[in-house]
Amino acid sequence: MIYLISSLIGAVIGYITNFIAIKMLFRPYKAKKIGSVTIIPQGVIPKEKKNLAKNVANVVETHLLDKEEIHKLLNSEEFKNEIKNLISKKIDEFEMPNISEFIKNNPQKVATNISEFVMDMIKTKFPFAMAILNEELIKNMVSENIDKLANKVDNIINLEKIVDKEKIKTNLQNEAIIFLENESYKIIESLKIGEIVENKVNNFDEKRLEDMLFSLMEKHFKFINLAGAVLGGIIGLIQAFVISNIG
Repeated sequence: MIYLISSLIGAVIGYITNFIAIKMLFRPYKAKKIGSVTIIPQGVIPKEKKNLAKNVANVVETHLLDKEEIHKLLNSEEFKNEIKNLISKKIDEFEMPNISEFIKNNPQKVATNISEFVMDMIKTKFPFAMAILNEELIKNMVSENIDKLANKVDNIINLEKIVDKEKIKTNLQNEAIIFLENESYKIIESLKIGEIVENKVNNFDEKRLEDMLFSLMEKHFKFINLAGAVLGGIIGLIQAFVISNIG
């Protein structure tokens, strides 16, 4: 009976000891003090959060998202095809502006711009005409004939017919691929992945950091607690055996 009781007590002590030790990795978030005397020290993880952030950033930047791997990804055929498809889709979705509609919807703006242009040309080329012409007169003339102007422009300039979308697609796709091939290392350098990760971890509050690490290592922590119980039980059994034999 003494062996069973001793091993059970040892198992409970071992489990509780490991459970508290794991909790003390994270708790308390701040050291408990009376005056300047520290009664309960700050948890290991909160205390070493800056070093943890720096080491995590180094691992991510060096081993998980190193420059060569990102460069290979950006220059892979799969990624290039995604870029080409995206450009093609955006060009197809783009609607050419209707110049005549713009003129009809913005008559005053168009009239002002045309009158300013005409007056500047007259001042430069035909200064003698300034005696009979002024900007307001030209502006009124344009305003009165804005619909006719819009229709004339529509007949003369049809962007859908002028602009070759397929050619634009091809040129943009080629330029995008050349840009990726030539500038990918500079893009990666500018991302500063390690710095982003380090700042992100440093900005985690202690509770969020604890929850994150627990979610990642929950099974391992449970195993440590169980191992503590098993070892405690074995030690209790040995202790009972020694005491019985000494007795």
